[in-house]
Amino acid sequence: MKLLEEVKAIISKYDLKPIILPKRYKNLYAYFREFPLERVDYRSIKDDDYFCDKYAPHIPEGWYGFAIGSPIILGWMEILDEILELCIKTDPKFEIYQIKMKYGGIRFYTGSHTIEDIGDIESIIEDTLYNKALIY
Repeated sequence: MKLLEEVKAIISKYDLKPIILPKRYKNLYAYFREFPLERVDYRSIKDDDYFCDKYAPHIPEGWYGFAIGSPIILGWMEILDEILELCIKTDPKFEIYQIKMKYGGIRFYTGSHTIEDIGDIESIIEDTLYNKALIY
């Protein structure tokens, strides 16, 4: 079964605006050193603990599942949650190896014998859920 079009539809529901910082800041982390109270705008109630608890049955032994952390663009966590729900609904044996923040974007490593285009889904997530302001 292919899910790429459904994943694109999930992503398109969200107004993902890039983080635009004043030019003197290299990244969001440098900005937070000067404005620490702004950090609250980049935290989600859906954090790593939320995802690890919710999706624990789909994280195989030996894998840690989630290491996204914060800061994060809030819509990203909602998108990930919806995509994961779709994948698990389609493939109850869907496996989550690692979903993490790296180099300013989400890295999505999963496994499925049912979802034929899981590699394309991983690619669109990595291409879409990226912002250079999150590179530290």
